[in-house]
Amino acid sequence: MLVTVAPDHTPSLAWARLIDHHGQRYPAWEPRDVYKLLYQGLCGPAHLIASPADFAARLRAEYEAVAPNAGEPLWEVVRPDGRLGRVHLRPFKARFGDLAALTRASLATAGPTWGTPEDVRTAWAAFVAGCRAGRWAFALPPVLDLTRWLEEHEYPAVHHSASYRAAYHSAYRLVGREWHPWLERGGITYEPTLEGGLNSDL
Repeated sequence: MLVTVAPDHTPSLAWARLIDHHGQRYPAWEPRDVYKLLYQGLCGPAHLIASPADFAARLRAEYEAVAPNAGEPLWEVVRPDGRLGRVHLRPFKARFGDLAALTRASLATAGPTWGTPEDVRTAWAAFVAGCRAGRWAFALPPVLDLTRWLEEHEYPAVHHSASYRAAYHSAYRLVGREWHPWLERGGITYEPTLEGGLNSDL
């Protein structure tokens, strides 16, 4: 099991701190975006890559459409252990990133089995318990509405919320830390991220 839950059913400190970290960076996010963070961290990107050729074509189209921006964070973790993170396309492009290398790294990241829907269900239940306890300031009714929807659909992958997309224009791909040799030409370095703390900004 990848998610640990405290005796009072709140998320483990490491996962709670990860949620806090993303909440500070993305104050316009919604419960749906928290769920997406948990899903990505636990299940990885395999759901996006039914066809490697289609994935590569979509990535190329998105990469060509974004404007380079060296001022944005290049890498951010989506797991407390730092083994998996988002490589943001705009700063990657600004640092003369190698698109072919990023494509290979993304596809390789989808190969391992990261986790299961049951892991996601457990993590989300812990998040809901934290919301009930006042750990996060989300209004409870939307959290419970989303929970019912997730139960009905068996905890699927989701897109970011409309407010998140409008505020942050998210454009990234999930990449495992072990694939960094393919990305060094893009200027990415991977610093250790321990479960006792987060170190994700580059």
